[in-house]
Amino acid sequence: MVAMVEETPKVQLGRRLTRCLYREWLLDPSFPPPWRTTGLVGGAVRPNHKTLAIYLLGVFIGALDMNVLGPAFPAISRSFHIDFAVTAWAITTYSIAYVASTALSGGWGDRMGHRRVFRLGVGLFGIASLLAALSPNWAVFLLARVVQGAGAGAVYPNAQAEGIQQFPAAKRGMALGIFGAVFGVASIIGPNLGGALTQFWGWPTIFLINVPLALLVLMSARGLPTSLANPERDIPDWVGGVAFAMVLAAGLLAISGHSWGFRLVFLALALLAAGGFAYRQRTAPTPFLDARPLVNRVGILLILGAAVIGLDMSSAVFVPALAQHTFGIGPLASGAALMPAAGAGALLSGAGGMMTDRMGARLVLMLGLLSAAGGALLLASTPLTWPRFILAMMLFGVGTAFTVGAPINKLGLSLYRENQAAEALALTAVFRSVGVAAGPIVLTMAEAWHGFRGMYGAVAVASVLGVILFSRVPNRRIPTTEPSTSSQA
Repeated sequence: MVAMVEETPKVQLGRRLTRCLYREWLLDPSFPPPWRTTGLVGGAVRPNHKTLAIYLLGVFIGALDMNVLGPAFPAISRSFHIDFAVTAWAITTYSIAYVASTALSGGWGDRMGHRRVFRLGVGLFGIASLLAALSPNWAVFLLARVVQGAGAGAVYPNAQAEGIQQFPAAKRGMALGIFGAVFGVASIIGPNLGGALTQFWGWPTIFLINVPLALLVLMSARGLPTSLANPERDIPDWVGGVAFAMVLAAGLLAISGHSWGFRLVFLALALLAAGGFAYRQRTAPTPFLDARPLVNRVGILLILGAAVIGLDMSSAVFVPALAQHTFGIGPLASGAALMPAAGAGALLSGAGGMMTDRMGARLVLMLGLLSAAGGALLLASTPLTWPRFILAMMLFGVGTAFTVGAPINKLGLSLYRENQAAEALALTAVFRSVGVAAGPIVLTMAEAWHGFRGMYGAVAVASVLGVILFSRVPNRRIPTTEPSTSSQA
């Protein structure tokens, strides 16, 4: 006879929310077959602001998740009884999964339709958020972060690829700027929301808040027009994707290990995975990364520069911890301390897109990285006062507006054909996410060496390196062409 176990209210809540997410995600009868396509009238793009808003909301919940986490890092460290440096893996595991998922889901979106893959990603993200909130230990929490990253990786490139189709080609920079502004809005709401939830209701609530948002997106997306799909579209090699993720994870473990034996083991694993990845790139019918458009000076600079931008992005996660340590404030106030950066980023994201259309990506990226370098130098200065801190946050906001979104994405789009828009955006996000994944590990190592001064000194050096890299990109406007019916993704 099997004993009946009484469910706690927490378990009952998790079961009900999971069932609701499952029903909306997998059992939606409105899913069309991938060969049914609509959305064009006479070969021209038909603007649909409702469609754009739903895709923007999907991107928003992923951006919000990254921003709510910062004020909660000290509380998460205490909850799981781990060192502060170990909490960096909450970002790194998410980012590694995001890297692999983004590149693969871009191709799947081109083949199956972006709407369908978008909804799959949102559903996966919502279920993983629930798992993170209910995690009994650090291992389960990291597993949830991996699944979250995989879901978010499916959302971002497909939402962008579908969203930019609501604009003519000449206005694609503006469209990408709007998506960048979503990150700016999330950077305003996220830290304040994360600080308030952590201080008054505990850190698990910063993940529970994602569940109703994911449900809202799933229900709203049921009425979206069916995306154009190409059933003959080749899918990137998933084995190569797994090998790529293993290279990144093992390499970072080799760097961050506390003993030479530990480092050597993971270095060997990283080299083995790198060999497997190189083999799959040569032999797979459709390699995980279509590197052919990147085998030139602009492509190589794009890879390195996007990684630098990702490292700069990851440094913002530690700003609330810096504020709590330096000024002795709580999670709520430390979240609000990011407001100058978030406000400047949100206000200038659209301007960054328009400047990219007029000036080209190179100059805008250089201005953004110079601004980020100035902000990092202020945070690394001693003594750090409130006026210096606020000015540093404003400079970081300018840097975010002029690097994330339109400038780097427009440069990536220039290297691919029109019908590879999702893949171009996905690969740009991959290289940026490599920096986001490596950043927390590198920066917490710098913090262990010389405190927060060492951490943000490293950010300043990386930003100057990025300026040098992008200064080598040809100073020209990125060419655009009007999309045709046959080239829509």
